Amino acid sequence: MPRSAGAASLSAGKPQQADPRGRRAETGGTEADRRYVGWFHELDAWTEYWDIYHPETRGRFYFGDGAQERGLLSQLLPRGGRCPPPFQAWKRLALYPDTPGIDRRLVFIQTLRDQAVASAVAEIDDLVAALFSRHFGDPGVPAIRGDYLEGVFRFATDTLPPAPERAARMTSADPRRHTAGRHTLDGDIMWFAWALAVQAADVLDRRGERTALHAVMLAGIAVGCAANFAWRGNRQTRSEYRPDACTAELLRRRGIAWASDKGLATAEVHALFRIREWGDVPELAGAGQDTT
Repeated sequence: MPRSAGAASLSAGKPQQADPRGRRAETGGTEADRRYVGWFHELDAWTEYWDIYHPETRGRFYFGDGAQERGLLSQLLPRGGRCPPPFQAWKRLALYPDTPGIDRRLVFIQTLRDQAVASAVAEIDDLVAALFSRHFGDPGVPAIRGDYLEGVFRFATDTLPPAPERAARMTSADPRRHTAGRHTLDGDIMWFAWALAVQAADVLDRRGERTALHAVMLAGIAVGCAANFAWRGNRQTRSEYRPDACTAELLRRRGIAWASDKGLATAEVHALFRIREWGDVPELAGAGQDTT
């Protein structure tokens, strides 16, 4: 699949591995703070805030510019009343994985065979891989995985340093002005939109060259979604999770295990999506039935 021009430029040079110990930086915050903020700032700069930081992309890594560029995410996520087949198939895979006579995973895979969809997934994955290397390093290194998961936890619980520079760029008419000053995620469905993109990339990664990256990304989604819902009450999560130190430690331990096992991470993300829809009810968490 073709690489994006943006991803290729980000990949130039040898990426530096981040120090996971979070030493105090010379000016402002910790090195960990700067790393986490840098990662989420860049992700947002290429997507939601492309018009400010990367106008040359015309919104390619988001939903386009409404004119010449349609946007890669338009191939995957709902927008303007349109719900692309990959999103529909992913939802059914997560909600109803055990429907008799229907291989939900195969149906999901089939939606990715469209050339435009596959190219969009590959281009997004190239960008994310380049950014991860820049801010964290090798996702196969246990210390790097733990560092990344800590960053996602901070992002999910809205405890990262603010983003005053970005907020200052917002006009009074810009609907993003209410959230531009924070590094966090308010839209609960976006955790699962992120999961769809990662799972799609993993399906297309036939050689397994990015298995470690996809595993830690899915683990981060499982940790972040649970923390976000427990701390900020955006939706339902596992009933055992509370906004306290015990849950924080539990999620860190589980996150490390999920990051080492892509199958476990994927299953947990799907379970959290079912809980979001139906609540933490044992007979439903296992998956309901849908024959469509």
